[in-house]
Amino acid sequence: MFEIKKPCQNCKSYVLKPKEKVELNLENIVENIKELSFEFLAFTGSMLSLRKKCKINIYNSGKIVVITKDLNQVHEIAKELENVIDIEKI
Repeated sequence: MFEIKKPCQNCKSYVLKPKEKVELNLENIVENIKELSFEFLAFTGSMLSLRKKCKINIYNSGKIVVITKDLNQVHEIAKELENVIDIEKI
């Protein structure tokens, strides 16, 4: 469902982008994420910030930023998020 992209060599983050243009319902994600042991940090309406071993920012555009240098951790988080994110294709 997501493509993993490394934004730049100096950054310590990865970007997960949906393979198709989508819009996420962040309010539904807030409800569904509680059962997966993610720590809720902030919700601005257009961005949801979580923590599970690293910081994760989810944007309503479908873009997800995972702030870590560990690619294995990024794959693990992507699999967990795929199970709780309801994607609405545009």
